[in-house]
Amino acid sequence: MTLLSPSIDRLVLVVAVVALAAVLVALGVALFVGRWWRGFVEGRRARLCAQARPLLVRLVAEDRTDAELLDRLTAVQAPVWRALEPTAVSMLEKLRGDAHAAVVGLLARRGSVERAMRGTRRRSAVVRARSADLLGAVGGPGVLPQLVRLLGDRDQEVRAVAVRALGNLADPAAAPALVRGLLGHPPLPQHLVMDALRRMGQDALPALSTAAAHPDDGVRAQAVEAMGLVGAVGAAPTLVEMLGEDPSPEVRVRAARALGRLGSPTAIGALLDAVADHEPTALRVTAAQALGALGALRAVPVLAGLVGDPAHWLAHTAAAALVASGPRGIAALRDVTGGAEAGAAAHAREALVAAGAGGR
Repeated sequence: MTLLSPSIDRLVLVVAVVALAAVLVALGVALFVGRWWRGFVEGRRARLCAQARPLLVRLVAEDRTDAELLDRLTAVQAPVWRALEPTAVSMLEKLRGDAHAAVVGLLARRGSVERAMRGTRRRSAVVRARSADLLGAVGGPGVLPQLVRLLGDRDQEVRAVAVRALGNLADPAAAPALVRGLLGHPPLPQHLVMDALRRMGQDALPALSTAAAHPDDGVRAQAVEAMGLVGAVGAAPTLVEMLGEDPSPEVRVRAARALGRLGSPTAIGALLDAVADHEPTALRVTAAQALGALGALRAVPVLAGLVGDPAHWLAHTAAAALVASGPRGIAALRDVTGGAEAGAAAHAREALVAAGAGGR
């Protein structure tokens, strides 16, 4: 075996150190140049935006659309408009009436809406997401199909932006597609879909009712949750039926929670059945909370009996539900504090103190 001489070993070491130093210097220079360039671009964009931003502010501040201002903004140079466009789009969420229509008209005249329609089919996920965001803010003919198509986009962020954009439109025609998206692979973000359906309100109920009959337990659970979030009072009979008969414990728990949110008096009987001893503890806890939200007087003695239940969380929730039930519930809790059961009395005192009602 041939051994390298010490001089060659030192030479290799020196070359390696010099190469490493060169790489570190190059990285430092690249980092410095990158930061400088980003600051330069942002500063230039701010200067360009400042040239036309006062006109945009005046446009939205006017009681009626000023044709002259609209013409001047339409005529600004392309670099100035590219810097100003994000500001105009961000304003749309805060504007209503004539001011909103004026900015939408400006975006249309500058071709922003048309570019966004084309942008939903671009290769860049960033462009597709920005396009979906703009279309959700302006709405208009042909926008809904484009956003619904983006619910199946290959990029996760684009799908999320499309859901938020459909929520901004609040068009119930998109509800079936959003509900189907909960079944996708991967599924759409549940919290975003629920928020979009909530904005659609009662009009989303047909799509949610269809989902509530789905064989998949998870889909039914999400549909039931959404019914409570959108305030669909017309869904109360369906929720009562699912509370009593659905084979999934999770669906029943969510149905009880939804009924408490809806505040429908027709649910009281089903909720009283759901706090029975043979039911799962999670369901009994949720049903007790819903009864407190409803403030039903005939539920007061049942809830008072649950304050002494061996399940700690159920007893605690029942005591809080009695406080939420009003004066009759608080009076029942005061009676419990003087009872023989130490555990029940402790829960009652805790609820009374938390409510500022005191105890014996």
